[in-house]
Formats: sequence, structure tokens, C-alpha cells
Amino acid sequence: MTSDERDPIADADRRAAPRRQRSDAALNYTRLVSAAMTVLREDPDASMERIAEVAHVGRATAYRHFPRRSDLVAAAAQQARDDAEANERDALRPAGELAATVPAVIDVADVLNKVPPYLLGEQLVAEATRLSGGATVALYLVDIDGSRLLRLAGAADFPDELPVSLGVGPELPRSAIASLRHLVESRMPHATVVPMYLRGRAIGVLIALGAREETLQDLARQGAAALQLGSHYTDVFEMAMRRKRITPASEIQQNLLPPRVVRINGAGVAGNVLPSYRVGGDWFDYAENPDGAWLGIADVAGTGARAAGLAAVALGAFRAARRNEGDLQECSRLMHDTLTDLGAPQTHTTAILARWHAASATFTWINHGHVPPILITADGRVELLHEPVGPPIGDSEDASVPPTGSRRLAADDRVILYSDGISGRVRSDGTPFGTDGIIAAARTAANATAASTVNAVEEAVLSAAKEPLDDDATIVVLAPTASGATSR
Repeated sequence: MTSDERDPIADADRRAAPRRQRSDAALNYTRLVSAAMTVLREDPDASMERIAEVAHVGRATAYRHFPRRSDLVAAAAQQARDDAEANERDALRPAGELAATVPAVIDVADVLNKVPPYLLGEQLVAEATRLSGGATVALYLVDIDGSRLLRLAGAADFPDELPVSLGVGPELPRSAIASLRHLVESRMPHATVVPMYLRGRAIGVLIALGAREETLQDLARQGAAALQLGSHYTDVFEMAMRRKRITPASEIQQNLLPPRVVRINGAGVAGNVLPSYRVGGDWFDYAENPDGAWLGIADVAGTGARAAGLAAVALGAFRAARRNEGDLQECSRLMHDTLTDLGAPQTHTTAILARWHAASATFTWINHGHVPPILITADGRVELLHEPVGPPIGDSEDASVPPTGSRRLAADDRVILYSDGISGRVRSDGTPFGTDGIIAAARTAANATAASTVNAVEEAVLSAAKEPLDDDATIVVLAPTASGATSR
């Protein structure tokens, strides 16, 4: 193949080493901040060495990120303020407790009615400049593979992109913001980073020179909702989140996927598919209803547009079943009937269909020929949820529905659902990544949250070999919290 004939997607994937180096640095930074918050609560005079030990990083690494102990203490205090603000403003509440204490800086419905959706970015930057008294502001979205911030609107003085490697797909979990601030500060000293939070995760950030974060926080929150709603009326935001060509199959896949980081009653959930720009046969999904949360992950036979089309059909049946108030068994039968009714060859799909019931802290699942879920308990024990297993969905020779499995979960347990694109990833030494690789990677996560676990596993998969991924690598993590899990 000549240089003119090269696939730019594959070439970009081969240049992933800098991303992995950035990710390692960001992960260590986040670990140190998380460890400092824990250690300093128990011992305010704890040394850098003690914090580094709890963070599982070397002393030299700790001092490379924080030359002085006071720098680490300040970063931990900032994260504590962010968490407190999140608990105050973002906590899930019962109906009737949502009265606003202060007027919103913008009315989302009014903005959407009066501003063309493709100009929302420019409008938000203009509002930020006005509110801050003339600060220089830019609005950044996250690339769909989570590796960069890409400028949507704002002054050309700001870089077009900022390499970060902190996202779970095109979203930033709250735990990544401390590292993001550090990375932005290294490129733009004295810049203010204002996350655009929506249900606990950031879908973009405002970066400002000459403004205080408190001045722009309310605008960032309202702006996040406006961008999310406005994206249904224009391609501008989706175009801004793509820095490479995307295949039609992957475009279908991206539009099938739910938010990558969500909070549900009693748990956090995060999921993503790599690579983001090609392949296209896997999907995952989740939604919370009054009777609990549904989770699903599937791997459709084949690749390319045909696989993406079958994935859309299978996901449509999954969503129809839950919206018709079916149970897991009815969902399984509907998905099977829908795929076999197509009358096409090789329509079989491996899948795990699951429910999370917060009140009883119970995870229930059906496995249709899929790789087994992994349970990592809060105290570090590991269990592969091998049984029960049934045939793939759409297998014309066997339409049986396997029995359900069930586990009660405790706070900080993690259930990891994944595709064979992750476990079957071939390392540089020729060995498969396997479940051992997933478990080892999950244990390196900065904390036991779903988002941190997804990020850690994805980075380990990307680092396992220089070759680009040739299959979708899909992962979903369910991580119960203290409010919705049982004690052991």
C-alpha cells in the first residue's frame, strides 16, 4: 500500500503511544488526589510518602506531579469542594424537592426557541464573556474516543484541541476534572476550567482567561442542557466531536449508544465502545424505570454496515421489550423472534440482558452465549459469573431462554460486562488480554467508580499492543453505592 492509499484511521490508531503516556500521567494524578482526600481526613499531617503509598505510586511520581505537599493538599481541597457542590446540587432527590433557590442565568427553553441550534456554542461563549466582565472564553467538547478536547466555539487564541485522554467516550466523569485542570494549567497558566455538568458527568468545558469559576458555573450547567437538547436539531456538535473520518457502521453505532456515564438509584453505571471510528457491531444500553434499571450488552456476528444494521434491530427489540413493561425472559424471546424474522443468515447475537434493583441491591441477568460478567467485590475478591449460559439470540436451532442468575451486591462492588473484543485483544507478546487483564486493569483504577474502572480497562486494552483494535471492545460497569447496596 502506498502512502497515498493509507487508511488515516488506522494510521491515527498507530500513533496511540502519546495518548497512553498522557493517560498514565492523568491516572496517577487522580490517584494521588483521591488518596490525599482519604488520608488527610484521617491524618491531616500525613506525609507525601504516606499519600503516595496509599495511591500505589512511587515517591518520585508524587513529587513530579506535586513539587510541594501544599500543592497536593490544595488539589485535594479543590476536589473536596467540587464533590460537596455536587452532593448539594446534583444529588438525586424525591419529587417535590426541586425548587430553585436562585434564578437561572439563562432559560434553556428560551435559548432553544430564539437561537439557531448551530449557533448555541457561540451564544454560550458570548454569555460567558458578558457574565465575566470581558474574559476570553472558549467552549470545548470531548472527542468521541475520549482522548482530546476539541474547540467548538470561542477565541482563536485558544488551541484547536487539547490532548487529555480522560474521557469515557465523549464525556468526562467528575473524577477526571482534577486531572483536567492540571493538564489545562500546564498549557495555559491561570486558565479557569468550568465543567459543563449534566447528571454528574461533563459533556464539555468552558475554559476562560480572566474569570472566576463561580461566575460561570450556573451558565455551564444550563449550557450543558441546552447543548444536549440542541444536538437533536443540528450536526454541528457531532461534527465538532469527530477529528477523523468515521465509517457509516460506526456512525450508526454511535447514534445507538446511551450516555456513557450515568447515575441511577443506588449505583453508578458507565460504558463505552472502542474503537470509536470504525467496526460497529457491538452495542450497550441502559435505562432506569420505576421498577429498576435495565442494562444490556451485545456482540452481533460480523462487522461493518451489515453488523451495525443487525445491532440496531436487536437494540430496538431490547428497548421495545422494556418499554412494553416486559421482564428479562420476555425481552429475550422478543429479541430472538425479531432477529429470526429477518430471514437472513448469521443473525445470531451474543448478549447479556440484566436488571439492577436498588431497593434489594440485586443484580439479575440472562447470558446468551456471551463472555461471563466479572464481579470484583469491595474487598478485592473476584468471581466470574459463568452460570447460567444459554444459546446466542437469533440461533435458529435453539430458541430456549436460559435461566436467570442473581447476586446481591455491596457498596463498592463492581460488575464488569464486556465483549470478546476486550478479552480477546492480543498483546504484543501474542497472548490474549483475557479476564486476567481486565481484572488487573480494574484494580489500577483511581477509585472504585464505574467511570474510573471503564477508563482504566480501556487504557490497558489500548496499551496491550501497538496494533490498532480490529474488533469492537465494549465494556459496561455497574458500581453500587452505599445508598443502594447491602452490607455483607
